[in-house]
Amino acid sequence: MDTHLQGRLRNFTLPRRSGLIPLFEAVVNSIHAIEERFGTPEAVGNSGTIDIHIRREPEQLALNLPGGRRQRTITGFEIVDNGVGFTQQNWDSFNQLDFTLKADKGCKGVGRLTWLKAFDDVAIESWYIEDQVLNHRSFDFSKSREVSGGEAKASKMEHTIGSRVFLRGFRKSYAASVEKTAEAIAARLLEHTIWYFVRKAGVPKIVIHDEQLDAPIDLDDLFDEHMHAESKHEEFTIKGVLFDITHVKFRLKQDRKHVLAYCAGQRLVLEEQIDLPGLTSSVQDHDGPYRYAGYIVSDFLDERVVAERTGFDIEDEAEGLLAETEISLGDIREAAAPLIQMFLGQSLLDNIEAGQKRLQTFIQTKAPHYLPIVRHMDGDELFVDPSTTDAMLDRALHTRKYQVEQSLLEEGSRLLRPDLTDTVESYSERVASYMEKLQTVKQSDLAAYVTHRRVVLDLLGSALPIKDDGSFEREEVVHNLLMPMGVTSEDLDHLRGSNLWLLNERLAFHQHYLGSDKSLSALPFTGATGGKEPDIVSLNIYDNPHLFGEVEGANQPSITIVEIKRPMRKNYGLGEEKDPIDQAYNYVRRIRAGGVLRSGRRIANASEIPAYIYVLADLTPKMQERCEYAALNASPDGLSYFGWNNNPSIKAYIEVIDFEGLLGAAAQRNAAFFEQLGLGSTPTASIRRR
Repeated sequence: MDTHLQGRLRNFTLPRRSGLIPLFEAVVNSIHAIEERFGTPEAVGNSGTIDIHIRREPEQLALNLPGGRRQRTITGFEIVDNGVGFTQQNWDSFNQLDFTLKADKGCKGVGRLTWLKAFDDVAIESWYIEDQVLNHRSFDFSKSREVSGGEAKASKMEHTIGSRVFLRGFRKSYAASVEKTAEAIAARLLEHTIWYFVRKAGVPKIVIHDEQLDAPIDLDDLFDEHMHAESKHEEFTIKGVLFDITHVKFRLKQDRKHVLAYCAGQRLVLEEQIDLPGLTSSVQDHDGPYRYAGYIVSDFLDERVVAERTGFDIEDEAEGLLAETEISLGDIREAAAPLIQMFLGQSLLDNIEAGQKRLQTFIQTKAPHYLPIVRHMDGDELFVDPSTTDAMLDRALHTRKYQVEQSLLEEGSRLLRPDLTDTVESYSERVASYMEKLQTVKQSDLAAYVTHRRVVLDLLGSALPIKDDGSFEREEVVHNLLMPMGVTSEDLDHLRGSNLWLLNERLAFHQHYLGSDKSLSALPFTGATGGKEPDIVSLNIYDNPHLFGEVEGANQPSITIVEIKRPMRKNYGLGEEKDPIDQAYNYVRRIRAGGVLRSGRRIANASEIPAYIYVLADLTPKMQERCEYAALNASPDGLSYFGWNNNPSIKAYIEVIDFEGLLGAAAQRNAAFFEQLGLGSTPTASIRRR
């Protein structure tokens, strides 16, 4: 060769994932050889043939795969065509790197370098007609010996005109990084050569053979199977430069993306995913789902392709002075987008409408707190893939809400530093606009909180009824809905960490929470002593107290104790250990006797602070007996008891609430808010346990 091959290979890059490029290059060379021989599109399509044989290692070395299949590693490929062959002119061209007779086809004469990057060596045999004589040429091509052989000899026997290219010794690093099956290789080859199938110049018959296949794979059949509609060619111009785009619809496997493909030298070079409203994984037309691919060709792309044919020397976005004259990939995308939208037409519009309905339904039925945020979303942002999950929708809307909040922070910061050129009127308008947006976000937060309550009630309702096997939901499910176990107020967001509003709306705003599932003596800032309590990891968690207090320094402090008993517990009786009412009274007595704030200062008038006790327990006959023993009054609905203990050391209002009563009362209090947000009413559980 006229160029130092080893040095050229050293500077040539072929990524591992591109290990099939040498095969593709050989196939494209065969297509060009067939075009050179047969000339017309009709003859190319009717008479041209390319057979690809996958060579694999011996059967005894095959890998065992799941399902009893055996996979033999690919060692090479054999490409057989009936093209013009290695005439003297083609032979001279092969021996000069970076020089080719096929510049009009976009060839750069470096495709053969990819062979030696991924394979140990290449052997070529060729039969051709020259001076009306059938000639034969055979040679080897390798990194160490470059080209050896190749002398032209008159063939002593009749032979089909054409060439055989043997790519031998597939290097393990490349073989391990590419497709392994003939089906997958055929799909990749079709994608790489798709331009030849949709162009007007015709394509030879290309067949893939593999010993592991029951029958060869014809790329014509594969193309017909995956084609979804007739392709369409269009021309467009960018800054005076002509481009051509070929639109194609495929029924390829569902994980294939919609792509814009840039071609050079009639080869696929670069693909990028298209981002257009409506063009999602669920898009379909009257024939069913499809995947779109747009193939762009141009002399401009032929001139700018890098030597390895793995990309282009084109800026993604042109900036500054270059933006006026230089063409970027961004320019090509922008010019191609309306043509793609026109080609896909109604199916895009239908998908956009379906996506908008999907978003509206999700917001109205499951996430009404995002309704105010929608006002700040434009048309493109309002579109979602109709097949997207609720979780993905919620994530996208939450992200948009965050963006709106950040924008408001920046806008508010600017408002605090008014421009001296502002008039009173303009500044007032900006403030009014800002306040309107701020109110929108706050409405969203309020809606989110109300939605949170609806979810909690639904969860509580599903946790209470008896199960099919006659048992009940585990105790900690209900417990954690009301209040997480083993925490203090420092661990919680007071608006979301607990759901004490289920008991009383007043408890939704308690910030000075003292402890959950902890003995009173373990909380030194209460000043209480005694009161041995179960460990927080005990299964007997429903015997643990919850203690709350109002914000320190408030004019109207209070003490609230919540005592939760195991659902359907029946062993109630006399004494603190068996009577939850007596147990709760004793908690109040100890707290009043201790009476110390977190700061160490005693609570003023600790014996007079209002105290509230809530006992959550199913009103079984034994529990009703304990309520009557404590002289409590039954509510008209029979789902709770209430009363006042005037003992000087207790002085507490008490309610004993059945779980069914708890759910029903909480649902009723929140029903109007749910209806306003379109969440509907919350059905109370049908708790048939007694």
